[in-house]
Amino acid sequence: MPKPSDFFVGVLDFFAILLPGAIATAMLSPRVGPWVLGPLIDKPSSEAVGWAMFLTAAYFLGHLIFLVGSWIDRFYNALRERFNPYGNESAYQCATRIRNSLVDPSEQKALNTYQWSRAVLLAKCPAAAEDVHRLEADSKFFRSLLVVCALAAVLFIAEGRFLPAGVALVLALPCFARYYERRLKSTTQAYIHVVTLHRLEGLGAGIGGG
Repeated sequence: MPKPSDFFVGVLDFFAILLPGAIATAMLSPRVGPWVLGPLIDKPSSEAVGWAMFLTAAYFLGHLIFLVGSWIDRFYNALRERFNPYGNESAYQCATRIRNSLVDPSEQKALNTYQWSRAVLLAKCPAAAEDVHRLEADSKFFRSLLVVCALAAVLFIAEGRFLPAGVALVLALPCFARYYERRLKSTTQAYIHVVTLHRLEGLGAGIGGG
């Protein structure tokens, strides 16, 4: 029987990696394809082979886009600390206090509060973990889409097509806004779920601690 974590991996692979990679491949194919198909590798012998090559390229580019997108998290952290700081009574601080009461100080350095919260939800409440994973997948999709918009703008500028480049840059703004909102909500939901589980069940009964 499929587990919620398996579903999350499939959603993450599709929305955060494969779909942005497919968009990037579609943009790059007419521009880079003639340099690759023929000179470097044989042209596809059938439509099925062509689709296989497209999906392979999309998956590869999707991982590169995902890697570049991970650098945006630093910018997110700076903005989050400025506009959405964690107060003493925030869900983050509450979850951190619970973690600190259950985990040895030496073990606290191995994982941050969000990583610990995700692990707790997977172990204690898979339905809550799936809720957080869905939000996280959304945030990573829009993060990757932001990179795709930047790539499109660069390609259009290189071709002297400034209007499409401007449209791509404008579209990057709502992509970042949605990424920011989904990422903030995913972390907040994780902390809220942990605090709720702790009050309802008492996490110390099922999770090792100090």
